[in-house]
Amino acid sequence: MPLTVSDEDRDRWDARYRAAVVDGRADPSTPAALVAAAPWLPTAGRALDLACGAGGAALALAAGGLVVDAVDVSPVALELVATAARRRGLAHRLFTIEADLDEGLPPSCAGPYDVVICLLFRSPVLVDAALALVPGGVVVAAALSTVGRDPAALGADPAFLAPPGELVEALAGFDVLRHVEAAGRADLVARRP
Repeated sequence: MPLTVSDEDRDRWDARYRAAVVDGRADPSTPAALVAAAPWLPTAGRALDLACGAGGAALALAAGGLVVDAVDVSPVALELVATAARRRGLAHRLFTIEADLDEGLPPSCAGPYDVVICLLFRSPVLVDAALALVPGGVVVAAALSTVGRDPAALGADPAFLAPPGELVEALAGFDVLRHVEAAGRADLVARRP
């Protein structure tokens, strides 16, 4: 039976996270986009981390007082997140959900949420997740971008690169609190009215 795209993605990400464990890079740090969003983040409530990877954002949010649903396609990544949460005494605040977000937002992630995080995963599921925010809830998003990126040295599949203004346009109607597009990256912090 041939692999589906989802199986190929899962296998690729599983291999990447296994390599991180072998190389000693498995303990995640707080992503810069989340650090920049800190002034607008609540210290209580619920958060959703889409495509959480090794869990740097999810762990930081849980340490900051939020109950976090961390979603990823890779069971290896989710085990890394769960292990780090247990080690840091955060297991009671961090819950992992294995799901292929290319198939949409899992039914268990209907919300409501006070924070939605989507870092370096370009997908329409961000809009569905943002709509699961409570009024006044905050979305933090980051994407690889064509802005400021040398086309001759893309270093990434062009399908994964956001054109200028994509994040702001995707969250039209939200109050933009911070928006930066430069050096091949787009970062956005916005509040649901």
